[in-house]
Amino acid sequence: MFLLFIALPVLLILILSGVLFRRHIIEIAENQWELTLQRYAAGIEVDLQSMSIIASSLIHNTTLMERSSEYINSKSAEQRYLVSLEIEKLFNTYFRLSRQLVGFHLYFSDEHIPLVFRNYSGIDLSNDETERAIAAAGSRRGFVVFPDNLNFNYGRQLNWYTISLAVSPPDKTHTTGVRTLIVSFVVNSLMDFIRVEGFNTRNTLERGSFGASLLIGSRDAGRDSSVSDSLLFGRDGTVMASSNPEMLGARIEDIKNVYRKSCILISAPVDLTDWIIMKAVNINSLTRSINIILYILYFAVLVIVLFFIWYNTFFFSLILNPLRALMTKMEAVGNGDFSVRVPPGNFIELNRIGESFNFMVEEISVLTCAIKEEQKERLRSEIEALRYQLNPHFLCNTLNAIRMMAIITKNDAIREMSSALMRLTEDTLSREDTVCSLERELHNLDNYIYIMKVRYGDTFEFIKDVDASLLHLGVPSMILQPLVENAILHGFHGLPGGTSSAGEAAGRGQNIIVVSASVTEGVVTIEVKDNGRGMSAEVLAGIFDNEPGTQNGWSRIGLNNVRRRIMLTWGNSYTVRVKSYPGEGTVVIMTLPVQNAGNTSQGDIQNDEYVDH
Repeated sequence: MFLLFIALPVLLILILSGVLFRRHIIEIAENQWELTLQRYAAGIEVDLQSMSIIASSLIHNTTLMERSSEYINSKSAEQRYLVSLEIEKLFNTYFRLSRQLVGFHLYFSDEHIPLVFRNYSGIDLSNDETERAIAAAGSRRGFVVFPDNLNFNYGRQLNWYTISLAVSPPDKTHTTGVRTLIVSFVVNSLMDFIRVEGFNTRNTLERGSFGASLLIGSRDAGRDSSVSDSLLFGRDGTVMASSNPEMLGARIEDIKNVYRKSCILISAPVDLTDWIIMKAVNINSLTRSINIILYILYFAVLVIVLFFIWYNTFFFSLILNPLRALMTKMEAVGNGDFSVRVPPGNFIELNRIGESFNFMVEEISVLTCAIKEEQKERLRSEIEALRYQLNPHFLCNTLNAIRMMAIITKNDAIREMSSALMRLTEDTLSREDTVCSLERELHNLDNYIYIMKVRYGDTFEFIKDVDASLLHLGVPSMILQPLVENAILHGFHGLPGGTSSAGEAAGRGQNIIVVSASVTEGVVTIEVKDNGRGMSAEVLAGIFDNEPGTQNGWSRIGLNNVRRRIMLTWGNSYTVRVKSYPGEGTVVIMTLPVQNAGNTSQGDIQNDEYVDH
């Protein structure tokens, strides 16, 4: 965050500021050099005008013209020599007036060999230069002309260029015999501008050699140097003089192409001669310091970007790898493997997700095991129920045959008993629903009590303590019969007048079974109470064990089935509880949710007729 939002923006701002500052430096330098070149151009023009005035004054000098006429008309060499000495005195006067003058070439109309007067023996003009100067001056008599050539042959140890101007006398003075006067001089302002350095021998570069240099690419004319190049262009657009000798002879278009990227080009005209002076200022020499700073900033930005990319790659790998592992483990859980767990990592947030995932998998595993056990228990109950199921058609038809035989033999007891068993069996085995009304359950219980009294005699009394407003409530079918059966077979077993001594009443009171029902806060409570022999605390503690068999005469199969049916249907909120005291009796308390069983006609409940299926 520091690199991205603080360091990187600061560096970018510094780079932008550096670029703008660099551009401002270039603009300032360009403006300053424009002013400087204008001053150089003005100085060169002043020097040229001064030399023009000297040349013009000489060509109109009466003494010079008279001595020139005497020189031409001299009859002897001695006389010609004496005249030349007088002409030399005149030129020496001008040499003393201006140190810029380096030589005079005086050409006569009938002589090919000129009179040369110079203050240094090294000055000389080639035949081509002389012919161009004479031709230019002859085309404009009476006017000073400046040929487009400079000589680098004056003051070889001083490394100075010389400029030559030419002037021819007007037509009216042509009788003097003077054809052309060529004045050679040094322009100090031009020397200050070009500043040629490092040349100890005569410059042998020919005009146009730079073009070949450009074509073969031997050297970069716009070299990266701290010294900027100065150039003087003639009227034909080629370089006449330059601080870089490789520029000589190059055209102005070539110069612009070479220097376009590395330098700024500033130019100014010399109006008197139609020349152009140009300065190629190396940009690097102006902006070297700011360039170094910019390079450092560029490098810093590059390092920050690379580090940021590396850090993001490393950081997101630390996040993505645990997420991929988490997704893999989720797929494993989806495929049913609940043994997978997410190990702790380096991030608190991911660790919390992993902990939540591990907790979820643990809970799912526990719930899955519980569901499996519940399904096993439900299947076991269904199997146990199937073990006791009989084909209702076969059983009812058999009982109907027994009843018909009892009618034929006029045995009313067998007829009534078989009829009660038929009603009980038909209602129990032919129903598809598992919930019936409390009224119907009590009616089936009456049939069962009748059968048990036929079997054991009138050894107990059955009492139904149920309010009529509760008879519509729904209860599981055949839920009371196992409890009443336990009270008859086991609660009264071994007691006087009990099931073990049917018909023998002792001095004990009547054996009583009471079924009662009540509703409190949305819960139906049904109690089956007897005044039998009861159970000890040890026996009561193991009453719901899963082992088959009896415990002191109590069968745990029927009681466990009742309890399991209730819990499987409505959950652990509803169950069966047993209270028992030795010698006093037992109470089985059953809790159920309040629900309606639907309408059940009384006629169907009390129908004693059976139709053969």
